[in-house]
Amino acid sequence: MWHAEDVTVGPTLRRRRLARELNRLREVAGLTIEDAARGAGISMSHLSRVERAHVGVRVPAVKALLGAYGADAETTTQLVDIARDAAQRGWWHRYARAIPDEYATYIGFESDASHIWNFEVISIPGLLQTEEYARAILRGGIARLSDAEIDRRTEVRLRRQTLLHQPDPPSVWIVLDEAAICRRVASAEVMAAQLRRLEQVATLPHVDIQVIPFSVGAHPGTPGSFVVLRFAETGDQDVVYVETMAGALYQESGTDVDTAISAFDRLRAMALGPDDSMMLINQVAKELS
Repeated sequence: MWHAEDVTVGPTLRRRRLARELNRLREVAGLTIEDAARGAGISMSHLSRVERAHVGVRVPAVKALLGAYGADAETTTQLVDIARDAAQRGWWHRYARAIPDEYATYIGFESDASHIWNFEVISIPGLLQTEEYARAILRGGIARLSDAEIDRRTEVRLRRQTLLHQPDPPSVWIVLDEAAICRRVASAEVMAAQLRRLEQVATLPHVDIQVIPFSVGAHPGTPGSFVVLRFAETGDQDVVYVETMAGALYQESGTDVDTAISAFDRLRAMALGPDDSMMLINQVAKELS
């Protein structure tokens, strides 16, 4: 089990850890979800969602579950502390009315990640977007957003970027299809400024940016963009995030995660090196100026 003094992770990852451990203890105790839920005074459907980390659970229910599972005092203390921390709200919860639940979950995972690997086919990742570029992307997106909604979502996107400059930031590796830097979003001035931002962020020691040129042809990222989120604790399963027109997908099975990691490894091997990528980005920016 993890150490109780580990306080560096946020509520999203803690809820996930709690879910995993509650599921393990229930199975060790030989109880069905129905029996465990009845003993804790919660519904079977709620406990099922708790064990999948879809929702949180109150401390009294956690204590009741642990009592039914025969957990020892040390385990009970650790999991109750984690349950309390998991109930805390991240900064993104204040925007709950402005962003979808799936996006809020993603921000939580992103905030806890030690490594963020992102491949993008057609646009610049949110972590690297300028305000003007972000507004243009949101305005041209699938959802028809009001000006107020665009303001709030842009604010969220810019707030996310603070993790690039925090103490002990995550390692960020971005691979872009050349289409992402060539597709003009908004005016030439906005796009040029966005490309300059890429050049600036690439100077950070924990950020790598590569571009796959058109000359490469087909590549493993052709099906679409994706993000691999990896965590410092070995017990925390990596997550693959894929955004589709039908909604966000989180892939956590070992096979799916391994497939995404393998694809990302191949993509960065096929891409231009960081220096050559910056030369290409600089060239496109000059053509827009």
